[in-house]
Amino acid sequence: MGSVLTKTLRGQRRALAWWVVGLVAACVLTTAFYPTISKNAASFQKLLDSLPEGLRKAFGENFASPAGYLQARLFSIFAPVLLLIYAIGAGSRAIAGEEERQSLDLLLSTPVRRRRVLLDKALAMITATVGLGAVLALAIVVTGPPFEISIGVANVVAAVAGCVLLALAFGGIALAVGAGTGRRSVAVGITAGIAAGSYLIDILALSVNGLGWLQRLSPFFYYRDPESIIRGLDPIDAIVLGAIAVISVAIAVWAFERRDLSA
Repeated sequence: MGSVLTKTLRGQRRALAWWVVGLVAACVLTTAFYPTISKNAASFQKLLDSLPEGLRKAFGENFASPAGYLQARLFSIFAPVLLLIYAIGAGSRAIAGEEERQSLDLLLSTPVRRRRVLLDKALAMITATVGLGAVLALAIVVTGPPFEISIGVANVVAAVAGCVLLALAFGGIALAVGAGTGRRSVAVGITAGIAAGSYLIDILALSVNGLGWLQRLSPFFYYRDPESIIRGLDPIDAIVLGAIAVISVAIAVWAFERRDLSA
């Protein structure tokens, strides 16, 4: 039958193909608008300067430059949300989805340990998320120059790597909740709620003095600070996001090995 990893990836191949199409289309639509933005740079910059300081920091403060435009239009919210949706969905389906479909007991009746099943499922989520990130980076590199967007490949890779790490952090949380509860809807709901709350905390802390300590509890803080597409990926921020993903997978293993499973 092959490994659980390859079986999981094969089962997702059609969905992943549509995700690739969607990501490429999103990149084309984003880059195609840049010539219009650059021709009216003064007007758009004036509009950006009129926004509250917190929103300017969240979306970027140099909308007219190629890097600033991609930061505001793509990497501030759109790209992270797309990868978050995929990773949270994959993490919640990994164990809880199998359990709800009543196929998990059959899978575990084979000579494969619970830990191996979960780790293969986690690795499938990581592999697919990284693959979608690679597609996103390649689409930006290819579609950018025809529309006057020329950014170093290293900067594009750094920005996409930040998106992937953020998605894997929340994907790991979804995996842990799903492995601990056996309910996919609970895993999606809790993880999506944490993601939405974290984003609101990060935005609120940008506008309200004295909330810096609270902002550091949000994974979005480590994704947004600094802007990777302009300054490169910060090693500390990458380590924090990666640690959230690793710890979440470890908790998922612990919970899954100790829980009575529904059949």
